[in-house]
Amino acid sequence: MPQSRATIAAIAARRAKLVEYRRRKVPYAQFYEVLGYASVNAARRDFTRALEENVAELHASVEVYREEQLIELEYLAEEAHAVMDARHYVITPGGKLVEDPVTHEPLLDPGPKLAAMDRLVRIGDRVAKLRGLDAATRIEGVFSIDALDHALTEAREQLAALEAEDPEDGGTQDPQG
Repeated sequence: MPQSRATIAAIAARRAKLVEYRRRKVPYAQFYEVLGYASVNAARRDFTRALEENVAELHASVEVYREEQLIELEYLAEEAHAVMDARHYVITPGGKLVEDPVTHEPLLDPGPKLAAMDRLVRIGDRVAKLRGLDAATRIEGVFSIDALDHALTEAREQLAALEAEDPEDGGTQDPQG
């Protein structure tokens, strides 16, 4: 059953307060009843839902923008193709058509075609970026789960050793000396 506008507005207002409390790091136990939640867990679940919905809305708006940009780039590419497919002739500064000295045919100007090709390459680059085709493919280092677990275990052992050296200060001594 669809919710009324008043219900939707009330939920939004309650979630805004919930997010504000959490932003200020107020524990759920201190405010869940004030906001009308049945339990700490109910408030925690609603906070998670609020975050998920916010992320989904943000993602949707980014996708709409991306699609609009792709449509515009498609139009620009069509225009560049039209320029590329057209015949362009060399014209003198005075506006006269330049003829080939041998054939006496109008001399073709490759400049606009080459400029359209360059523009199509730039459009293609932008499309690739928007679609994520240019994502980084270089990997600096490959770590296995075992290697990460081993490094974490070593770090914990080193921390424990430091704490054991000087138990009075709780291990806050500078390890450099």
